[in-house]
Amino acid sequence: MEIKLHRYYGDEAVTKSVMEVWMEGEQEPRMVCEAREVRFRDYAEVFPGASGCCLPRGRWRLACGGSPYSAIGVRVVKCPGHRQTYFGYNDGVFRPQQAGRVMVGEPVYHYYTDEVTGEQVEYAKKRGMRNGKEVYGRLDELLYEAYRKGEEMWVEIDNEGVDNE
Repeated sequence: MEIKLHRYYGDEAVTKSVMEVWMEGEQEPRMVCEAREVRFRDYAEVFPGASGCCLPRGRWRLACGGSPYSAIGVRVVKCPGHRQTYFGYNDGVFRPQQAGRVMVGEPVYHYYTDEVTGEQVEYAKKRGMRNGKEVYGRLDELLYEAYRKGEEMWVEIDNEGVDNE
């Protein structure tokens, strides 16, 4: 199993990604959703304060085991500046992003009308999330399937699409 985070927006408060879940040997992602992390910074090496930022770009091993969200739970065990970063969901009590978490959910799109063309354009900076618990439930099912099959688990993170304006 490989989870891919394709980041498209980041600022001092939030990092926004489209998340894909790929099962071993399959030709298309089994699941696509939104993901949120804390403050954006484009980096691959550790620096002071890295734990207060999103995960670094790169490819990192995932591990399963108890988490605050599930008995199988998945987390990035270790990467530059971070240890035990869990995948989870917002239950409505906390902000959509939390340090040490990659929160998942369904996208909520926002649009504006382009003044020149008159077309509706998506405003990615304002894209929200909802139904985190349900989305995480689907991720949980895929985790159990991958675990039963003995698949290695990885997360791959790219910042190629980040717009922070």
